Amino acid sequence: MINKILNIAKLSQITQNSNIKTFNTTLPILLQVLEKTRMGYMLKLGNSTIEARSPANLQIGAKYWAIVKDSSVGEIIIQNLIKQPKIFDYVKSTSLSFEMNEFQTMIKEKKFSQNFYDKLIDSTINAENKEDFLFLSNALLAYEKKITNLVIKDRNKRILLQIKNKKRDKIDFSAIFGNLGVIAGSIYESNILILKVQYQNVKNLLEKSKDRLEGFSEIKILLDENTSILFDMLETQIIEA
Repeated sequence: MINKILNIAKLSQITQNSNIKTFNTTLPILLQVLEKTRMGYMLKLGNSTIEARSPANLQIGAKYWAIVKDSSVGEIIIQNLIKQPKIFDYVKSTSLSFEMNEFQTMIKEKKFSQNFYDKLIDSTINAENKEDFLFLSNALLAYEKKITNLVIKDRNKRILLQIKNKKRDKIDFSAIFGNLGVIAGSIYESNILILKVQYQNVKNLLEKSKDRLEGFSEIKILLDENTSILFDMLETQIIEA
């Protein structure tokens, strides 16, 4: 059953929106709030800086996913803002990460959890800097809660994937994708997959791409803006199933 987690990690391959050049996109864009202005906020989107209005008060310095559109009068409007978990800031620089093919091999091992733990201990002892140590310590604390917290590299993207030890007839998981937001859910022994996503547009995309999620007899995709990762020490957040 845990082998099917691989299909979840590969969801990042559905879209190549990492180099968005227009704001009228149907999928969420990651932005960072630089400062408040008289009109709204100065925002960083990739290598671009724009000024836009927001219906919500934003935290300076924080990162959000949002739907960004041009209005009829030429203004840039940001909607459906959801704050990105701060732990994702550490994903790009962590010393412990796995290529997709490595993860594909590793997850099939009988001692997958123990082998990952051994690598995690070694990496934490030899952490390259303060940020790396903080992230790996978060992963160790998650492991104590029976949650495997690992980073997967897929082409030019990185994914934070969390897998909770099997409980009764299911495995719970969550993942942060730079281009899809947070996706969480459960895989059941009966081959049923339940996914929760934060955006209607992401739900629509996954509905159209169900054929990529192989090995399931039934797939349910639910919209829930409050979808969270299983464990985030930086937000003192623990989701119990």
